[in-house]
Amino acid sequence: MNDWSDIENTEINHESFVFYESFYLSMDSLNFEEIATFLVSICRYALYEETSNLPPNIESMFRLVKPQLDANLRKRRNGKLGGRPITNKP
Repeated sequence: MNDWSDIENTEINHESFVFYESFYLSMDSLNFEEIATFLVSICRYALYEETSNLPPNIESMFRLVKPQLDANLRKRRNGKLGGRPITNKP
């Protein structure tokens, strides 16, 4: 999980993402190692759309976060389409 050597070669790189307070609050019951695993899994998915095998407790938390990350990725992709067409006013 901590192998960072392949990140620079990843094609998908969104450079940033929104991290919500709910993500932070959900980590309250985790120990330091679990927090690190959870944060890395969020970052890898949001920035590089990569997933990995996670311990069951972290996997269940990630499943709650993933729909929001997916929605943000959709918004980003749709924004690159140019948005609403300009209407010509007479």
